[in-house]
Amino acid sequence: MDAMIRRSLLLATFFICWLVSTAQQMNWTMLAEDTLYYAKDYLPDHRVVSMSGPAQVWDLRTLKAPYALSRRIIQSGEREGKTYANLVNGKQTDMIMRLTGKLTEVIQVIEDNPVCEGSRLTYSLSPAYKPYFNGVMGESYTYKGKMTSVFAWPRNMTCNWTPPSLPDSCRITITIAEETVVDGQGSLYLPIEVQQVNRHKVSVKRAIRIETRTGMLWRDITTLVPGIRLITTESYIRFVSVTTGLQLVETELDDADVPLSIEFKTHPMVTRVFTEEPTKADVFAYPNPSYDVVRFQLSDLNQGKYVLKIFNILGVLMKEIDIDVDNRRETIAVDLSELQRGTYLYRLQDKFGRTIRTKRIVLIRS
Repeated sequence: MDAMIRRSLLLATFFICWLVSTAQQMNWTMLAEDTLYYAKDYLPDHRVVSMSGPAQVWDLRTLKAPYALSRRIIQSGEREGKTYANLVNGKQTDMIMRLTGKLTEVIQVIEDNPVCEGSRLTYSLSPAYKPYFNGVMGESYTYKGKMTSVFAWPRNMTCNWTPPSLPDSCRITITIAEETVVDGQGSLYLPIEVQQVNRHKVSVKRAIRIETRTGMLWRDITTLVPGIRLITTESYIRFVSVTTGLQLVETELDDADVPLSIEFKTHPMVTRVFTEEPTKADVFAYPNPSYDVVRFQLSDLNQGKYVLKIFNILGVLMKEIDIDVDNRRETIAVDLSELQRGTYLYRLQDKFGRTIRTKRIVLIRS
């Protein structure tokens, strides 16, 4: 049961989002109606558990899975100036989120009932869970909170445990302590793309408490319900794209840090992100990774002359393109087929040489 609830809390981190200045906040409203696909492999490569540090290479191109899982965010309405959305896994809603500007919070998760099989419960989170952390190497993020659900004791179904006299209701409380540490940075090779990533090591500890109520009196019956583990500890490794903020891989580890399963992104890109209105001057490269021709979208720039420079990872200038901007949004196509496979930096500068943005792009070859 704990593993299922853990998946709901982490599913949302599988969606590409705009990065903002605060580490664990992003604007999810831009992703409404997008669909991403992930697959699961139960024979993961042990190389994901490598030593910490920068300039690493994780080659996971051998990953295979028979089918992909679809996930999407669907806006459900607005109340008091805040937007609400559902995270849908296949056809099943697993999470309810509150979107306020660039702040996204998970306020409820929907999971199986650990006491009565065959039913699902809605758990409220306190405090709300910010399901994304975009720290740099060495940074960490800790979440401490509780998930709570109260339901009327069912009279028409058999549960895992039934008291001698049926109670009025049941309350499930799960205390959560989750810590994320960014411990590595490097290149991640997947079957369909190459990305520069940060590696996150995640530890999650949970304690469950089950109570029943008759009249006004609550009674702790946790130890009476068969199959319930009072405390569980789980470990994961995640790979998050440096350039897009998208979580590409999540690996579950056992107590000896041996990979048990791995869930990975199977579709190369999400295109809708490039049609959204940015909030300040910026430049985006797509597709990224790319084979040859790259389109650079310039947004919210004043009219005038600019220059786009392409550098290799050592800082050597490889290509320079002069640009005349006439429109608020302008897109140029640049042929980079003469450059070798690898990671490059692209930098947009104004006519005075001032840098507007510096980002990364990965070139791959078939």
